[in-house]
Amino acid sequence: MRILVSLCAAAVVASASTLLGFGAEVDYYNPTANGDFTYTENGATTRTHFNNESQSVYQVGLYFEHPVPILPNLRIDFTPKTTFSGLDGATVSKVSISQTDIVPYYEVLDNVVDLDIGVAFRVFNGKVEGTVNQSINQVIPMGYVAAGVDLPGIPLRIAGDFKYAGYNGDSLSDIRIKAVWKIIAGIQAQAGYRQGSLNIDNHFDLNANVTIKGPFVGLGYTF
Repeated sequence: MRILVSLCAAAVVASASTLLGFGAEVDYYNPTANGDFTYTENGATTRTHFNNESQSVYQVGLYFEHPVPILPNLRIDFTPKTTFSGLDGATVSKVSISQTDIVPYYEVLDNVVDLDIGVAFRVFNGKVEGTVNQSINQVIPMGYVAAGVDLPGIPLRIAGDFKYAGYNGDSLSDIRIKAVWKIIAGIQAQAGYRQGSLNIDNHFDLNANVTIKGPFVGLGYTF
């Protein structure tokens, strides 16, 4: 208990010591989907088997940091609707997914090495098209951890974040790792890799064992 209280206190103090800050990043993201996604409604089932189909999409990240004690900082990650096609036997079916992550967080460390902890509320909007046509909308709370380190002597930073939710054998995860090259006056270029997974065992009318992963490149600005 003392360790938990100390960690929370350190997070509040670190957040309070932060100057006002803002950041934005936009990436070109090239994910592929692999695995199986099954949705059942009123006895009818759409089974979608993904086999490394590739898509092109963008992803956007925004964050705002402030020196106010107690109140968390805020980050928003958005990935627009992405549609993956697969096979339901000999028939083509589709699954479309869009997601917005609203992430209140605290800075535990903010120096050469930084560490953030918080909670991500994932607004998940999906649509299944096939034997069954159905929209799926959920808000899913996830744990959030982000870390980064500045490499000495060069304007390069290695960073990553991890979001995870798990309950009763089901799980949802999203991890990103990236290298950030600081160009000039807050402008930066970045390249990295993102991998998300969804595992659901016969809950919410769903069975899923899906991995979506791929590289991304983009630009960012920090103030």
